[in-house]
Amino acid sequence: MKLGSIILFVRDMKKVSAFYQDILGLNPAPDQEFPEKRFLRFDTGSCQLCLHSAASPNGGRQKIGFHVDSVRAVHEALKSRGLRLRRLENEDGKACFDISDPEGNRIQFWGDY
Repeated sequence: MKLGSIILFVRDMKKVSAFYQDILGLNPAPDQEFPEKRFLRFDTGSCQLCLHSAASPNGGRQKIGFHVDSVRAVHEALKSRGLRLRRLENEDGKACFDISDPEGNRIQFWGDY
C-alpha cells in the first residue's frame, strides 16, 4: 500500500492555497477535476496534497511531512519570508522542523541538515 494523497479540510481556501503555492512553492496539478475554490490538488511527487473547502475544518490535527535535501536551506528560506518557525532540530546530520499553515495544520520538513 502507498500513500496517494493527503486531504486537508480548510475554511479559507484562498488563503490556505496561497500559502502552499506562494510560500512553500507547490504547483497545482494541471488537471483539476473540481472547481479550485472547492477542491485543489498539488502534485508533490508520489503523493498529492489536496485542499478541500469545508465549513467546519479540522485544522491542527494533521501533520504533513516533506523530505528535503537540506533542512537548513529550507529553514533559512522560509525564515526569510517572515514565517514563524519552530526550532531546527539537528541530530547526527539529520534535521527537522515544523511550521503551521494559516489554519493550524502542522507541516514538518526532514532530511539531511
